[in-house]
Amino acid sequence: MSSCDVCASSSAEPMFQKLEHNFVRCGDCGLERISPQPSDDTLAKIYGAHYYNAWGLDKDEDAVALLKKRTFKYVLDKLGVPAPGSKLLDLGAATGFLLEVARDLGYDCYGVELSEFGANAIASKFGQEHVHQGELQHASFAGAGKGSFKVVTMCDYIEHVRDPKHTLELARDLLAPGGTLAITTPDAGSPSRKVLGTGWTHYKIEHLFYFNKKNLERLLKDVGFSSVSYYPLWKSLTLDYIGHQFEIYPHKALTAVARAVRRFTPEPIRTMPLPFTTGELLAIAHV
Repeated sequence: MSSCDVCASSSAEPMFQKLEHNFVRCGDCGLERISPQPSDDTLAKIYGAHYYNAWGLDKDEDAVALLKKRTFKYVLDKLGVPAPGSKLLDLGAATGFLLEVARDLGYDCYGVELSEFGANAIASKFGQEHVHQGELQHASFAGAGKGSFKVVTMCDYIEHVRDPKHTLELARDLLAPGGTLAITTPDAGSPSRKVLGTGWTHYKIEHLFYFNKKNLERLLKDVGFSSVSYYPLWKSLTLDYIGHQFEIYPHKALTAVARAVRRFTPEPIRTMPLPFTTGELLAIAHV
């Protein structure tokens, strides 16, 4: 078994198995991870063209866009008002909703996205030169290289990468002096994790790592970031959106609860955007 990606400890405590994958916890820093990691073929099947169906884009793209943009506005507002033309790079940019919000705030926007579906959507909004389809280590942008980005964002991204330390090192090198990194990711120290245990809804095969605030801050500082701050992450969601999530990612208890809530709740309330905390953290760090 490989050593811990945060503290290099060889102490790995078994947690549980899911779909024949082993979830373990570092006995020293508490980092949770899948070990060994899923194969490329396994992840490729997960990240197929259907991956964003979990959002419900095929049902009501405008409603999904509203929710995503409200959440991303909450994140970007934590960074303050940008100077005109400040460059922002979004990693795991999906279909570009965060980039649209950032553009409205005055940023010059770029994105890295693994899926062809998402990268094509971003290219249609920002131009092909503003998006890289693939992994961060292979990304390059004309006129926007190392040390040129004021902000790098990783919203629901760091838990997906095979080497989070190297990914953070790459992000650090892309940031200008005084630049800012914003991360949202499932919080292994959250109340929902403690209540739901192994049934925590964030335990998915594509989520390779599960940080808490302490070990994430340790990793950030180890690679050169400073002044790490944490905020509660409030996501804008509807009851219909939550219910759809539990159909895509079934939970032995919560899926039935979500179905009942949707069945007996009037449509105007089911479709009303509301702030929810979902067991995730928002970290802001600087170089």
